Formats: sequence, structure tokens, C-alpha cells
Amino acid sequence: MSNDTRDIFSGLKARKPQYVLGTKNGNIRTSNVTEEKILDAIDDIEDNGCVYLEKCVPVVLVSDAKAYSIDYFKDSSIAVCFMVNGYMLRMWRSDVDCDMAADIMCDFFRTASLPDMTGWHCQKIHPEQEKAETKLCVDGEDFRYFDMADVFCALEDIIEGKSLWMLYDFTKGDGGYINISRRDNDTAPTTGYKVEYVRWSEPVPIGYRGVIFDVGLLRNWLWSLIDGERLPDPLSCWEEFDVNDYFGRLVFRFLDEEKDER
Repeated sequence: MSNDTRDIFSGLKARKPQYVLGTKNGNIRTSNVTEEKILDAIDDIEDNGCVYLEKCVPVVLVSDAKAYSIDYFKDSSIAVCFMVNGYMLRMWRSDVDCDMAADIMCDFFRTASLPDMTGWHCQKIHPEQEKAETKLCVDGEDFRYFDMADVFCALEDIIEGKSLWMLYDFTKGDGGYINISRRDNDTAPTTGYKVEYVRWSEPVPIGYRGVIFDVGLLRNWLWSLIDGERLPDPLSCWEEFDVNDYFGRLVFRFLDEEKDER
């Protein structure tokens, strides 16, 4: 990759917010970032293993979605990393040469711009230092210590109208989450419960969603999820949805809004 053909401002540094440039082998980790340093790190990708450019203050895409890093790997894959609704996700693609990677990362450095990610893959990621664990959140309040009975009680509070929604992040199988929210409708004779059920299966995550009115059926299904030996099948009234497309749309929505503002 030649630096002669690229418009480089070697003295240009990130101001507010700042960036951090690093490599997998640890030879580089600096907040004194310039485009020249980004290009040099990508040129040495075989030795570095991975080059990452982190934005200290993430780019807010839409509600509950933020982009915080772009990573380039020596296998010629590149990934844009996000926090979405408390989950760490990445959109990635392969067959990216050094020149394309340099363009993407330098654009991110100059203007916090993100690439067109149409057709990219979505994947949940776990920080190496973070062990996957079950999590429970009710009406925005995170519970640090809980057991199966607490998860079931969270559903009962929704049914009784004491809470509006719950999010249970499970580790069984490849992991996943279940989101249940109360839907009161004056025109409906009974209260409905909107359910979103996602399994982080490999290589493609699977998602289901729907509205259920039978609380007994919902109770039995949730209990089989938290107490059974295997992940339960979705209920027949739920429809499968494309998880990659779902999270990808959060990104594309931001990119479309950004284009409209230009």
C-alpha cells in the first residue's frame, strides 16, 4: 500500500472526542493518533495481527445503539463494533484489502463516518475479560443477584401490571435473550404480551417475535426456558425474523439519516 497516492494529513490528530489506536500484539496503543500511524499499523497487519481504532466517546446511531470501534484483521476481515441495547455486537465482512481498510478507518478517524454495511454479517461478541453470564433487567433496573424464581416473578409482575417489561439474557446453548413487554389496548378484551426471543446460534443467530394473550402458555414456556435442559421451541404464534437484518437496520437507519443531512 503506497502512502503517496493518499491524501494524508500526518499531523492531524483527533481532538474531541479522542481516539485510541492499538494492535493485538500490543506493540501499539496510543491516543496520539494520526492518519499516518493508522496507515503504518495497517501496512504491518501481518505482524500486528489486528489493528483497532476506538472512539473514546462512541458515535450515537439511534436510541440505544452506539458505534465505538473499527477493527481490521490479518485474515482481511474488518468489523465495526457496536453497543446495542446493552449488547456488544459487530458487523463484519471479509475480503477487505489494506487500501480499503485504510479508507474505512481514516474516514472514521476524520469525521466519525461509518462504511456502507449492506450485506455485512452480524455477530454478538464477548469481551475476553468478561465471562458470559445470565442477566435480568426489569423496567430498566438491572438485578445483580437473582435466581430462577426471580425471573419468573418478573413475569408475574408484568402480568399483574406492576412492571412494563423484562429482559432476560441467558447462557444456555449459544446464549440469547428473551424480552417480554406488556401491551394494554383499550380495544382488546384481554392484555397482550409482546415477546422477542433470540438465540445467538452459530453461524447465524435466530430470532422469533409475536404477541401472546394466553398467560398460562407464556408462564409454561418461560419456565421451560429457565429450568429445562434445552432451549424450548418458539410458540406457534410467533414469527421468525432475520436477526442480522434487525440489528443491521439500526445501522442503516443512521446512515440514511446522515445522508439526508448532507
